[in-house]
Amino acid sequence: MTTNPADLIKPPVLVPRDDSHDKFVTTLKQAGYGVIHKALTRTVELPDADRLSEADLWQADWLVVTSKTTVGLLPDPLPNPDIKVAAVGAATARALEKRSTGVDFVPEDHSGAGLVAEWPGGAANVLLPVSKLAADTVPEGLTRAGCTVNRLEVYTTAAVDELPQVIAQSWPSVEFVVVTASSVGRALVDLVEPLGWRRQKLVALGNPTAKTLEELDHPADAVASSPAPEAVLEAIESLVA
Repeated sequence: MTTNPADLIKPPVLVPRDDSHDKFVTTLKQAGYGVIHKALTRTVELPDADRLSEADLWQADWLVVTSKTTVGLLPDPLPNPDIKVAAVGAATARALEKRSTGVDFVPEDHSGAGLVAEWPGGAANVLLPVSKLAADTVPEGLTRAGCTVNRLEVYTTAAVDELPQVIAQSWPSVEFVVVTASSVGRALVDLVEPLGWRRQKLVALGNPTAKTLEELDHPADAVASSPAPEAVLEAIESLVA
């Protein structure tokens, strides 16, 4: 059977990350996709981030970390070397381990809901530094499990001031967009609205992000089954005609 050369050309994918070595970026490139990668959001540190240096905060049984961004705001080393550490997923766990912080628990279901459902710590005192935009899934779920949760909002996420030029120039040819968080979805819709939408298909990283996209009237065409790069690739390939 003769292969049509056009069948070998995979459509461009936008991944809203700056790092060219990001696992979503490298996995898609290895699968043959052209990847445009540039962040659509920026991290804004909040005043409560300074409180992470206060020793009294660390008299807790567990530190629960739900994002890689939070890892960068933590004191190194941790003020309480005996505190147990939970990470919401593999990427967050790797970020902690890179700074020599041991991780005691990562749920099999890499999500806030998974962390709550699989929680091994019983009725513990929990320190939970998070984004101001973080959902209440983890603190409410752990509170129901009997924990005392100290939720500390240490950062927020805002859209970049303008659409990066590389995205603006390539937008008409983009076929897929990996929407990695609700904040990314909001930034995407705001920033590309002046350019208009053509045929771009949105792949959401998790149901909360998919819900946000639906609220923005740009529903996800596919939802990755997990935050793993392979799941994102599978979701994209499910949409390839």
